[in-house]
Parts: sequence; C-alpha cells; structure tokens
Amino acid sequence: MDQPVYISFLWHMHQPLYMDWERGWLALPWVRLHALKAYYDMPWVLEGFPDVQVTINLVPSLLYQIEHYLAGGTDYFLELSRKPAAELNTEEKLFLLKFFFCAHEQTMIQPYPGYWRLLQKRGNAFSGVSEALKQFHTADFRDLQVWFNLTWVGFAYKNHPLIRELRLKGQGFSEEEKLALLDLHHEILKGLLPLYRKRKAEGQIEISTSPAFHPILPLLIDTDFARRNLPNAPLPPRFAHPEDASLQIKEALSCHERIFGQRPQGMWPSEGSVCPELIPLAAEAGVQWLATDEEILYRSLGQSGPHLLLQPYWAEHAGARIAFFFRHHALSDRIGFVYRAMAPEKAVEDLLSAAKSLAQGLSLKRPPLLCLILDGENPWEYYPDGGEAFLKALYQRLQEDSGFRAVSIGNYLAEFPPERGFAELYTGSWINANFDIWIGHEEENKAWSILGQVRNLVKDLSLLPEQGLRALLAAEGSDWFWWFGDHFTTIFDLEFDRLFRGHLKHALCSLGLQGLNILEEPIRRPRLVEPEEQPASFIQPVIDGRLSSFFEWSGAGKFTPRGMGEAMYLGPKLIEALYFGFDLHNLYLRLDFREKSCQELPPGTWFKIFFMDNEEEVEVFLEPPQALKIKKGKELFQEGPPGEMACMDILEVRLSFKSLGFSVGQKVRFWVEIGQNDLLKERLPWAGELYFVVPDETFEQIMWQV
Repeated sequence: MDQPVYISFLWHMHQPLYMDWERGWLALPWVRLHALKAYYDMPWVLEGFPDVQVTINLVPSLLYQIEHYLAGGTDYFLELSRKPAAELNTEEKLFLLKFFFCAHEQTMIQPYPGYWRLLQKRGNAFSGVSEALKQFHTADFRDLQVWFNLTWVGFAYKNHPLIRELRLKGQGFSEEEKLALLDLHHEILKGLLPLYRKRKAEGQIEISTSPAFHPILPLLIDTDFARRNLPNAPLPPRFAHPEDASLQIKEALSCHERIFGQRPQGMWPSEGSVCPELIPLAAEAGVQWLATDEEILYRSLGQSGPHLLLQPYWAEHAGARIAFFFRHHALSDRIGFVYRAMAPEKAVEDLLSAAKSLAQGLSLKRPPLLCLILDGENPWEYYPDGGEAFLKALYQRLQEDSGFRAVSIGNYLAEFPPERGFAELYTGSWINANFDIWIGHEEENKAWSILGQVRNLVKDLSLLPEQGLRALLAAEGSDWFWWFGDHFTTIFDLEFDRLFRGHLKHALCSLGLQGLNILEEPIRRPRLVEPEEQPASFIQPVIDGRLSSFFEWSGAGKFTPRGMGEAMYLGPKLIEALYFGFDLHNLYLRLDFREKSCQELPPGTWFKIFFMDNEEEVEVFLEPPQALKIKKGKELFQEGPPGEMACMDILEVRLSFKSLGFSVGQKVRFWVEIGQNDLLKERLPWAGELYFVVPDETFEQIMWQV
C-alpha cells in the first residue's frame, strides 16, 4: 500500500444510573463488576504498546457511579456479599441463588470447578430455587458470595496473590477471605480514574463522552422526529425539549473537565443517534466531532461504499458546522460477536486483512481511516480470557506493522480535517438507522408519556436541586426505553422499570411536589408475546423429526427468539425458531436448532412445554427419544393417547387436545423451556407467553376472511 491504513478504535463504556434514591445505594452492581473486568483492563492492556492510540468513550452516568463508590457508597449486591453467610435470612438466600450466577456460563462459571459445582447444585433458576435452598449450607452461600465477586475480576489482576489463591482454593472460603476480596474491589476502583488520567497524559487514549445520562438526543429534541424514518409508527404525546438535550451535552463536558481536567473534543451520541438539529447544540457546547454509524452516512449521501466510508465529513445545520466520523458496522460487530470464538491470531488476521481489502485501490488524498466503534465492556465476558489475548495480539500487530497506524479520532481530525460534507444529515441511530428500539411500542410510548407529564410539572430545570436534576436527566436515558417493548429482555426487566419510575419520583419530591399515581404502576408487565407469524391454516405434518416437505408446516405460526441483551448465566442459545399449529384434534410443535441437530444434543437434555388456561397449568415433559409425559398440577394427566414425538434433525411433537384437557374456543397461553439435567438453559419466549385458541371447523374460513 502507498499509505498506511489508519484505524480508530472507540471503546464505548456506559452504564445507566442505578441509584435507588430511597435507600441511597445502587440497586444493581454492574458499574462495580464491569470496573473490575473491562473498565480497568482496557486502559491497562495498552501498557507496552506506546504507538497504539485508542479513543475511550466514558459516559458521565458511569463516572458518577464510580465516584459514588469512591465516596464510600455501596450497591445492594455488595451489601449482601459483605453480610456473614451465617446471618443471611431466607429472602436473602433466595436472592443469592437467583442472581449470584449472573455471569456468562461458558467463560465465567464452567472454567471454575467451585463455581460450576454451585450452579449444578442450584439447578433450575426459575422453578427450582426453593428446592435448592434446602441443599445449600452456610459454607455454600459463602462460596457463592465469593465466586460471584471473584469471577468478575479481569485479567489485569489475574496474577494478584489474593486472586490466584482464591481461584486455586475453589471452595471452603472464609469470611476473612471474602472481605479481603471485596476490599480489593475498592482498591481497583480507587485506581481506575488515575489509570485513565495516566494513559491520557501519555497520549495513548483520547477520552470522549456521550450525553450525560445517555439519552437518545433526537427524541429529546422532538419525539416526532421518529416519524422521519418510521412514518407509520404509533407515537406518544409529543415530547419536545431541546433545552434538555443541550443540558445533557453541557453536563457531560463539565463532568469530564472536573474529573480529567479537560473538556473532551468528541462525542459518541447515545446509540449513534443523530439528526440535523443536534449539530448546533453540540457545536455551541464546543464539541468538535461526533461519530455515528455508516448507514447514516450512506443515507445522507444517497450512495455507499468504502471510498465514502473511510474518511471524515462535516455536516451543517442552522449555520453551525461539525466534523463527523462513521463506524464500519460489520467489522465493529465482528469484534463484539464473532472473534470470541476464534483463535486470537486468526481473529486479528481476519480483522486487519479486511481493513487492507477495504482500502485497496482507493485514491484518497489522505490516509484512509477505518473507525471501529463498539461496546467496550460487554464483549469481553464472552471471550475465554476476557479478551486479553485478542487485544494484546491486535495491539502488537498494530505496533509493528507499518501498514497500519492506530490513531485516536481527535488526532486524525487535527491532521486531516474533513474536505467534504453533505447537504443534510440523515436522522437515525446505529440500529436500523431509526429509533424503533426506543419509541413506538405501547410500553415505550407509555414511558415517554409519563416522562412528559413529569417534565411538564417541573417546567424549569434550574429550580431543581442537584440530586433532583440528576434524577430527571437520568430518567431521560436510553436504557429504560431499551428494555421496554418487545425487542430485548433481561431478568432485571422489572428492576429497570422501578428505577425509571424512581428517578421521576425523586425529581418531583426534590421540588416538594406530589408524585403522580401513574408512577406507582409498573410499565413493564408480563404479557402475551406476538410471534412473527400466527397460525393461518390447518396443518398435518408427519412427525418424523425431519423437514420432509416445506408445505407440511406451511400455515403454522412462527416465533424466533430475540437477543437477551444481558449476559446472564444461560449459555449460547440452542433454538433457531419455534413453529406451532394445529388441526381439529391436535396441536403440533416444532423446534429448529441453531447448530446441532436434535439427535446430537448432549445427554440429559429435556424440553418442557407449559400450558396455562386461566390459572390451571399443564406441563408436557419431553426427553428424546422416548419420554413424553403430561401433568396437570402435580398429577400425571391423560385422556386418550397423549401424542407422539420425533427427534432427528428437528424436534417435532404432536399433542392431542383431548390428552391436554383443552376444548374448542379455549385461549391457551404457553411457553417452552429447554434444559440439561438440573439446569434450565433456555426459555421461549424468555419473558411472557405465546398463545393460541383451540380451533373449530370454521378456523380456516375465518383466517381467509382476515
């Protein structure tokens, strides 16, 4: 190549504000735990690679919570960890059994026999916790307290004497060892911000920011902007507060100046969400560059290609101009989702070969710039060693290979300012170039409506005391809306809902205003989940475990599992899709597998199908290749032959309505659980239930009319 390929990594570090204002602690532990693993590891791993520059994007809502710990603050999980195991009450023990396995099973539990033993002993996280309580003794709970806090310690501290000793010991920990580990957590947190300042002073990292509490800025400016790319979406009552968007930007810059002694040059707008109206707000605050996704560039220009992507641009609106950088979507996602399963050297070679190919043959006046922008915390949970080998191999290659130069975005901008711009910036985010994730669903719209009602009561933000202002701005964050609706779910859905409403209540209380009654009602509720396709006609598939013909399942309903988003103890997903349909006498279900066929599943794999009619539960237990049992309540239940099952390439099941005890016209809710031995591995859907109505002979006629 005539000139090196410049590569700018932007590692985005973010957590929403988990403050429980009534109790004065953080409700969830993710700031502390990610600090031990990713937030410290990422600047630490740059040691020894002085020529490698990266940009690390620190969101102020994360920084505020780090300061919370440094000032002596705590979180609920930390309080339960510190409590002597012998003094835990029943409710606290159940909490530990439910939530102290929140770590990726394959990389953070299974490699440690002591932790893996506890998970196997605990068994089914949803229906077996009460039974597991009888099997756990005080020493087991103490070991669980230790392992949950030990497994999150990242590679920067893997050779610390205490960490090596505890991992080697594996079980039978003492209270003194547990407290020593938790004290080490605090020491790591104390060293975190000084490490960032050190790397910044050395010129290895540029610290950029996002709006203070990670809101979707275009939606704060005007929720009706969502119609620019979702013209038919149902939207909430209009929320239009550009002054809030401006304050979120200014608060972010002030936070960084206070902590790092300098205002950041650049900003990754939350979720890469941009619109033309954002440009003057950012420029007025002194932001020099913004970054977003390649799809925004392509839609702004009306054309695509690497010759367009590998350079910066400027964008203008209302007399203001600002520089823009655009991420390579696919390569950024490879780091987050693909390279975890590859040998580090092969992953690095794949990445840099792709970078060379993109730049090959381009006739640019300046070195091509490839922007790789992604989450800097969550991917490393899925790498076997927390990402250490991959990051070191990557930085070593960039350090030595003259064909590449790893540069911060700000330094590239200083040397090669944009030479071209475009008439109007497209409005959208890095996900599908729209705002569908955060607005348009019934729950999301309800949250926006409540936020608007509270904002109308507050009227003047300058009247809010510091904590009240922080609470209101926190409620504008994107994360709450991320977890509302159908796109994503986590076992902490209801807690995210409570925290969102808690921020709004605290904002009102800080002004002496009474809370709205609607703030007492959960927004996120168990609900029926709509599949991609509902059953449209009768089917009669051959139950042989093979897709004998496309047409045998034509007319069935289809549900495709969505991403969990959070990395819990559950392992990689088994199921590609669930199909369901019926004839007049039978219900049919089919499971398609992502990688292995049904007959290749590990020994001990089982399936349970739960049906609910009103409050009565029917359970169908399947253990291929033979076992098929139906229980109603706690008793085996059967009226006539129960059905049949086949497990070959796919799993196919026929269950007679008579054997299930269902009659015509009943609306039946159902879900499927998949496990291995005593462990639940997967649930379809993860939150909520699917449903069908037992058909009569007019079903197809009605569906044709629809």
